[in-house]
Amino acid sequence: MSKPAPSQVPDDSNPQSGQTVLRELHGGRVNALTDAYLGTGDAQEHARLDAQHSAISLMLGGLFPEKVRSVVETTLERSSGNPKPTILDIGTGSGAWAIAMASQFPDADVVGLDLVPVNTSSEKPHNCRFEICNVNTELDRYPSGAFNIIHIRMMLQGVKNYHELFHQAHRMLRPGGVLLVVEANFMSFDVNKDRIQADKPEDPSRNPSFADIERIHDLLAGMSADLWERVSGYSFFLPVGPWATDPVERRAGELMRTSALRLAATARPTLISFGIAPEQVDYWAEQVEAELMGGKVRQYIKFYPTWAVKKASG
Repeated sequence: MSKPAPSQVPDDSNPQSGQTVLRELHGGRVNALTDAYLGTGDAQEHARLDAQHSAISLMLGGLFPEKVRSVVETTLERSSGNPKPTILDIGTGSGAWAIAMASQFPDADVVGLDLVPVNTSSEKPHNCRFEICNVNTELDRYPSGAFNIIHIRMMLQGVKNYHELFHQAHRMLRPGGVLLVVEANFMSFDVNKDRIQADKPEDPSRNPSFADIERIHDLLAGMSADLWERVSGYSFFLPVGPWATDPVERRAGELMRTSALRLAATARPTLISFGIAPEQVDYWAEQVEAELMGGKVRQYIKFYPTWAVKKASG
């Protein structure tokens, strides 16, 4: 596949098109290419995503579920019948996962896509590059059968049609390629892992795909029977705060709390755009910080790792 010019830049412009990709909105810097996602996209947000990435990786036992490791490694083996392996990270965020995969698999080319330029906290390997792309409208520019691995993590809130995204992923995968998906519904669960009911339910009209988060396995399995060789997945609970007795969960919880504390700034432009008064948003942020730092409320977030292997004849 042809390689578009790298687009990792420190400013707010997209060198592929000359467009401005960040704009000011309600005190934050958000992407200027679409209103589908109004979370901030600056260096502070990418630092938050780094903490989130580290927490999830601890719980997964690596960059992807241990249960699918052998399949991933086999898919990325280079042989006479397998051209240079390629990996696509859709919604790369801070680029942490893409950079780590490029380091772990130096013979593979890794491409990270996002709406805004990536502010990496570590040096980018030679086999990793970042490109600005709106996955809702621009994935057609990538050819069919181009990637061995496609990774999607924590980006459902910015996707208008998850069904279409999965079909695009299948198209772009090589036969035998692997789709890796990790999502969380961000509903809180108490210490007994029972869902904490919100005072006001989430408005489904804001993102109709939001209800699909817990159904990723079913959505993939429900696609045409001749597309996937197999679909697998499981769920896990990640504590928000360093209160778990297990040392891995405790460290992951500490990182997730760091990410959650910064989430208020990320969500501020979105909430105000929904018509919520800035004073109310700031009050909520103060309450969240007090709750998370006080440690009186112990809660979990539930994650859903899922993977699918494209049929060799697909």
